[in-house]
Amino acid sequence: METEQKKVKKKLSTPKKILVGFLSALVLLIVGFGVFTLVKLYGMSMNAARFVAKPTVSPYATPDPGLQEANDNLDLTRDWDSELDPNLIYLDPIYVENAIDPDVVNILVIGEDDSLDAVNGRSDVTLIVSYNQRLHTVKTISVLRDTWVYISGRDRWNRINAAYRFGGVGLAINTINENFGLDIQYYMKTDFNNLVSIIDKLGGLDVPLSEEELAYYAKTHPNNPITDGENGVYHLNGEQVLAHVRNRTIGNGDWSRTERQRIVMNSLLKRARQEKDIVSLTSLIYSLTDYIDTNLSPWQMISIGSGVVFGSNLNNTQKGTIPCTGSWNYAYEGSMAVIHIDLEKNRQWIRGFIYGVQ
Repeated sequence: METEQKKVKKKLSTPKKILVGFLSALVLLIVGFGVFTLVKLYGMSMNAARFVAKPTVSPYATPDPGLQEANDNLDLTRDWDSELDPNLIYLDPIYVENAIDPDVVNILVIGEDDSLDAVNGRSDVTLIVSYNQRLHTVKTISVLRDTWVYISGRDRWNRINAAYRFGGVGLAINTINENFGLDIQYYMKTDFNNLVSIIDKLGGLDVPLSEEELAYYAKTHPNNPITDGENGVYHLNGEQVLAHVRNRTIGNGDWSRTERQRIVMNSLLKRARQEKDIVSLTSLIYSLTDYIDTNLSPWQMISIGSGVVFGSNLNNTQKGTIPCTGSWNYAYEGSMAVIHIDLEKNRQWIRGFIYGVQ
């Protein structure tokens, strides 16, 4: 009798063993995938700029050199690049800054044009993304590349995008913080070639285009026509988006180009909102790890990403530009066209735009 009961128990235990084995394998698979995902996400920050204590510096140690006022025939479609001393090109650390408002996270987004034969290429996209974790609001500020600022890390005045060419993301962040009184500590960087891959990886992007822009792309890119769209919004592939963010022929030069870049950034955020939950959003972030460098940790990327995508109203994203309205004029430094600005007026504008205070 006892032997028969043991046989019954043994028979009953077999399905349980199978179930336990299946669940154990499933848990191991999930844990293994999670660990693999984290390793991939951490890989985005393997070459991140290091942090150091901020030295005592004066943002205006060298007097602003006199600039020649520009005439009305200024060519806004031309790239102006000054010669850089190769001895001044090296990677800078990021200076530690105390948060102005602990609820506000400011991230510098850099789009690099690596067509130059230089260590850091050219930062053709310099965009500050400001996320308020308490109010769940997103604000974006384009920094015009020709803005004339003091680069304390090299003790000289130059166009703001020269900071990236001199010292990479570290010097770019430090220069913006010192000139405009900000507290940026984080960045996300990609190059224009990767932008094409990112957009194609996402399956394209819906972007509003004017009739003038459509006609321009049809003329300049006849082998890659834009046809998929309605009501002024078109579904673009990677090459088409790249042409759009680089276009400064239509409109008012770099002012119009940076506006296009902000619109594309907003379209990217809206595309991310198509993900239904944090798991799918994490999967989306994971799929882009090979194309983006950042110093955000995986936890920060997922936390900030979910807050921006699921918590904010992307239709009300506020957009701005440095320099702000009424604070600048075109000028020449030698043969190089630059934008001469009122630094103090821009500092005040930024505090009001991001933090709501003067």
